[in-house]
Amino acid sequence: MTVTRAFDRLAPTYDVLAGGEAFLHQRRQTHAAFTRWLRPGCRVLEIGCGTGVDTEFLATAGLRVIACDPSEEMLIRTQRRLARTAAGDRATTLSCGLEDLPRFLDGLDGGEGFDAVVSNFGALNCVRSLAPLGAIARRHLRPGGAIVLGLMGRACLWESCYFAARGRPSLMARRRQPDAVVPVAGVDVPTFYHRTREVREVLGAGFALDQVLGVGVVVPPPYLEARWQQVPAPIRRFTAGLDCVVSSWPIVNQLGDHILTRWVKRREVQTRGFKAEGSSTGFEHEGSTAGGSRA
Repeated sequence: MTVTRAFDRLAPTYDVLAGGEAFLHQRRQTHAAFTRWLRPGCRVLEIGCGTGVDTEFLATAGLRVIACDPSEEMLIRTQRRLARTAAGDRATTLSCGLEDLPRFLDGLDGGEGFDAVVSNFGALNCVRSLAPLGAIARRHLRPGGAIVLGLMGRACLWESCYFAARGRPSLMARRRQPDAVVPVAGVDVPTFYHRTREVREVLGAGFALDQVLGVGVVVPPPYLEARWQQVPAPIRRFTAGLDCVVSSWPIVNQLGDHILTRWVKRREVQTRGFKAEGSSTGFEHEGSTAGGSRA
């Protein structure tokens, strides 16, 4: 499989590539949101865990995590990372991609269910159809639980400005092309920039979008790290702070390199094997900031 082969090849160098200032800024933004939105003790399904950075963060924060990824090389590194932390016993791994995950969970979950489903940094941009996500949410997410998705945005402000300045208008709208391909470790990976309405359609009327954050709106995408480092450090620090301030603003929150959304399962929705009454999901509700969302 093309995607699996690409990320198997990327795995040995992924943590180095993801260690630049721009990427670490995005990681801190998403971890801050996880801290606000997910409480210790809740049970989380992580889809596309990569090398396990988010897995470790969630487990260390006191959450119980089942982390899955179709790349064996990525999972090996996740397992090594977890073995080095005292919180490793709160996380387990599963060799599986989104397409096969509903079948795996039907056989393994035993009716316990999850308080949250998390997928970060574009893992789901590598799959054409999000239909399996809807099946998982309906069958295995407890009423009141949350789906937290970090998808690559369709309108990255920094990227558009960068390619406009370089006189490359064809690349300004590349994220809106229906058949986009992104090179990953020398392998061309089909990439799908899902619209918000696609997520809404697969989840169905039983879910409400209540949080939208633009991740990396005024800080550049990680592939521009070398150019970012040419900017004076005080300006980079100011810009990073500004990025955190504007990330939740309506309309602006659609312009990030990634878009982090939270979808809440309505408590009146009955999930197979669970009772809605008295369900304790361990997820923190905040006032809605999703007003700027659009497809």
